[in-house]
Amino acid sequence: MTGSLIRTIAMAVAMLITAAIAAAALYTLTDRLVADKIEPFFPHLEDATFQLESATGGTVTNRDLIGQPQLIFFGFTHCPEICPTTLYRMSSMAERLDATDQLGIVFVTVDPDRDTAMLLADYISNFSPNITALTGSPAAIRQLADHYRIVVQKVDLGGGDYTVDHSASVFMFDRKGAFSGVIAWGEADATIEEKIKRLIK
Repeated sequence: MTGSLIRTIAMAVAMLITAAIAAAALYTLTDRLVADKIEPFFPHLEDATFQLESATGGTVTNRDLIGQPQLIFFGFTHCPEICPTTLYRMSSMAERLDATDQLGIVFVTVDPDRDTAMLLADYISNFSPNITALTGSPAAIRQLADHYRIVVQKVDLGGGDYTVDHSASVFMFDRKGAFSGVIAWGEADATIEEKIKRLIK
């Protein structure tokens, strides 16, 4: 192998590593920005008026979520890692704390074009029957995402396929509907446990 070829390969590897680090940093930065600026924008569930379709049938409004502590997460069923990991961690933590009847977990799709109620119902069955999955028209989803300052960006993968980049934080609301903080992507289990304990007490 010639010296020039080795240098070319090394440069290519370095560029890939740099891109991966930059992508991870962007996700972390996005979540931190959301966490830092979230409270002034929606301090209460009553401020985010919506009516979306539930995966189990019927509709769910923002007022339906008041009365029980809630964890609200935006994602989509074709998400390869962040969404299934987050839903698994949140539902597992609720079970570990024996809080499945005290804590609501809400999954709002950011991909309503593909995520029908039927598909969402099948998807959340892999995690917990206590998860409320919501979909709606693209306009309704976009309005709600904008209200929560959720970053949502459709990314073309070619061949008619796409993915969706989105904020990865979980938003916490107390039983009165007041904003109570965020659970950031990658937080330690012990930290998440303490946050949920405070939320449901």
